[in-house]
Amino acid sequence: MKHILHVVESFGAGTLSMVSAMANRQSADGHRVTIIHSVREETPENWPQLFAAAIKCIHLPMQRAIHPLNDFRSGRALYRWIKELQPDVVHLHSSKAGAVGRLVSLAWAGQGGPRWFFSPHGLSFLQRAEGRLKNSIFLGIEKILAGVPVTFLACSPSEGEEIRQHLSPNVKVVNNAVDLAAIPEATGTRHQAGVLRIGTVGRVTLARNPELFADIAAQCRDLPLEFVWIGGGDESGETALRNAGVAVSGWCERRAALQQLASLDIYLQTSRWEGLPVAVIEAMAAGLPVIATNVVGNRDLVRNGENGYLAENAADFVQHIGQLVNDADLRWRLGGQARAFAQANYSLDRMMGELYAAYGF
Repeated sequence: MKHILHVVESFGAGTLSMVSAMANRQSADGHRVTIIHSVREETPENWPQLFAAAIKCIHLPMQRAIHPLNDFRSGRALYRWIKELQPDVVHLHSSKAGAVGRLVSLAWAGQGGPRWFFSPHGLSFLQRAEGRLKNSIFLGIEKILAGVPVTFLACSPSEGEEIRQHLSPNVKVVNNAVDLAAIPEATGTRHQAGVLRIGTVGRVTLARNPELFADIAAQCRDLPLEFVWIGGGDESGETALRNAGVAVSGWCERRAALQQLASLDIYLQTSRWEGLPVAVIEAMAAGLPVIATNVVGNRDLVRNGENGYLAENAADFVQHIGQLVNDADLRWRLGGQARAFAQANYSLDRMMGELYAAYGF
């Protein structure tokens, strides 16, 4: 058995979900697993309960923003932990841990040591809302760091293609996945007449574009619809949603969130950027038709007219919502095909097989 070390600063949302899924399965498979992590505002209070008891968790403060002095301190501490732990594999997750960890890996260059892997979970230079200047800076930093001999692990084929095109050919695809057995089947209003529920699950953040969701809801006021956002977060985003008549649940534990997901009829994903969205996989596994922005990650999951629709703007969302509202058979057909697609392609067994193959186990 091997000693696997995961390093993650972005300890929340989809990244936390994937790290916990990987680590728990690796521990169950008999590997020794250690997590070196930071804590963010969006890190749930019950995060220790997400990990098996055998997994060792070490808190290492890392700062999300670029800060040379703090980043140096984080890197020095990470180097000391890796030297002490002597893992067989170091798996870095998201931008900051990826940057700091790749620089630390140079200390072992040509000296053997652990095998190094980096999962971006959404490439920083594709974050549309950051603006061209910031994205150019992020891309420049990533191009420099791409020279470090660490294997990229893309969480979707389209993310893998972006890495090959802009950064490095040294990339393997390990698709995100979910525990399919834990996803309750959506019931929505299939067996009763009335108002349809349209919603999304996740933190209200810039990345998830709550303003677009609010715009869509406002344009659909005259339709027999209830719009809900299952989650909470940024105050400005929540205000925009409520002003458009969207019900915002606030933060809720994962099991409760999945139960609310099952009450929907249509799922929207209005994100500005993605890696491979866990929330969309869960919605599809629940049997919901999905309408999503046409960005990396979303386009790996949604097949136009087969299990949902891709949209370029609010008008596209409204058009496709109208189609689904007026045709129950279409909703059920696309939802059924979404469920079959998720079950065939995004199981934890499949993800772990791809991950172990990438590690070289």
